[in-house]
Amino acid sequence: MIQGECVYTTDVCLDKDGYPRVKHGARTWRLNRLIFTFVNGKIPEGKVIGHSCNNKGCINPSHLYLTTPAQNSTQAKLDGLYKTGIENGRAKLSEEDVKELRRLYYEETVSQDKLAKKYKLSQSTVSAIVRNETYKHIGDER
Repeated sequence: MIQGECVYTTDVCLDKDGYPRVKHGARTWRLNRLIFTFVNGKIPEGKVIGHSCNNKGCINPSHLYLTTPAQNSTQAKLDGLYKTGIENGRAKLSEEDVKELRRLYYEETVSQDKLAKKYKLSQSTVSAIVRNETYKHIGDER
């Protein structure tokens, strides 16, 4: 199926990350990796396949390129593909919870252990939140 310049396949399973996968030979492949390999040869160790179109289901060879995991991650962030806060589906805290947790810690000096129990988190997670290592998109309002 062609949509714009992207090419998609139907009747294939998706892996846990949403990439189409197929059985070829003795192994199961992400289809983008298999197509890239057919067109360009073996994927070097330490490299991954990026999508210039940002569509993980696209298998158009002209949209696939070699990159490193770090470069791929950086590009995904720049392209707004990483969901933050409650949008990512795994977050345990809302933005309001994070603001309140930080306020309690800094203004009312509630211990990290007590905050961890209150919000059902580990103490190390609370520590990362109050030091603004996680939930950075919310900002530190101190």
